[in-house]
Amino acid sequence: MTLFEVMLAVLLLAVCLVPAADALRDAVASGPAGEDLVRDLDCVSSRMEVVLAEPYQRLLSRAGDIKKPSDYSSAAQEDCPAIAVYIARYGDDKTRKTGPGNSDHLLYVGAELADAGAANRFPLATLVSR
Repeated sequence: MTLFEVMLAVLLLAVCLVPAADALRDAVASGPAGEDLVRDLDCVSSRMEVVLAEPYQRLLSRAGDIKKPSDYSSAAQEDCPAIAVYIARYGDDKTRKTGPGNSDHLLYVGAELADAGAANRFPLATLVSR
């Protein structure tokens, strides 16, 4: 019975080893490209955190069109690409409808890479309430 168990364990190991080796090979091969993607995502998320740390009244005063980048957008720097930040009023206080609107109590805040040709622009969005 022990020989049977050993043979079964070797068979299972051999079957599982091939996909594991393929996964490791792919992970090692995509290293340099993955570093750029991680850097871009980190830049977008850190820019979003900076904007969300602003007081609500300051964000409300700079709210504009949901498709037009705001003053909080940043130009390309040596370690981060250009990032577009969108701030817009969201919802309608009278009709209680959601979507872009005229509410003073809810803002849409979004950030993404400004380069429209980027493979992944890493769009991040949230709603901020008063």
